[in-house]
Amino acid sequence: MVVTDLGYSVPVNERGDSALSGLIRQPLVWFALIGIALFVADSRFSVGRSEIYVSTGLQDRLAALWTTQTGLIATEDELDSLLQNWIREEVLYQEALRLGLDQEDSIVRRRLVQKLSFIAETEQTLAPEISTLETFYRNNIDDYTLPKRYSFRQLYFESLGSAEQALRDIGLGHDTSGLGDPTMLNASYAYRSAIDLNATFGFGFPDQLQGLEIAKWQGPIRSGFGYHLIQTTSVEPEQTSPFATVQQQVAIDYRQYQQENARDAFVINLMDQYTIVVEQR
Repeated sequence: MVVTDLGYSVPVNERGDSALSGLIRQPLVWFALIGIALFVADSRFSVGRSEIYVSTGLQDRLAALWTTQTGLIATEDELDSLLQNWIREEVLYQEALRLGLDQEDSIVRRRLVQKLSFIAETEQTLAPEISTLETFYRNNIDDYTLPKRYSFRQLYFESLGSAEQALRDIGLGHDTSGLGDPTMLNASYAYRSAIDLNATFGFGFPDQLQGLEIAKWQGPIRSGFGYHLIQTTSVEPEQTSPFATVQQQVAIDYRQYQQENARDAFVINLMDQYTIVVEQR
């Protein structure tokens, strides 16, 4: 069947559709057209991807990095190898950017954020005056104060009854060397804070040491392992370290404090330059 319109004829299939319309409905035809379009776009918009410029400054930096890492001056072959490795890496890097592999990648995002934060933190600052460090020390005195610390010997027992019997035996003058059940715990501990003891014996253990007499076996005291007889050898009270003995650490802490402040100020300044829109849930 032929339909004539404006002086020319087009063959029509049995359903009344033109052969061209039938061809357009074929998925393979669309796939081929899209592939051709992508090829043309790639060829047109990737003109500048073929050039990797290696400056003399870059070559000098690579040579200097080699010297820093090895302590030796790079030979011609070594420098050529460094350049070839850099070029390979740069080609892969540029291609990854072109393909958008840096987009929506949590690892890349995190590294970029870390790098920018590092840049914000490394702003050049003058060395702090001693008076500034002393003020920082006083304002953060808890960080330079040693907590209460315990030193003691201990005997471990799996059951309460065996611990009580051992305490009676000690009271009768028996030697402690043969007492106690096998354990991986140490026989003695020195200058341990409450935090240390909670981590070793379980929460609440150091609270039971308070008020124990020095040099006398006492207990039983319960831990996360079982029961213990304790002979306290010393209790060191909370003690503030003098500024002169911790000045170097104070300087390190103050530098970190400055870096954190610089990073926070940098972020706040950047956020002021953006409009933040939070979509309602």
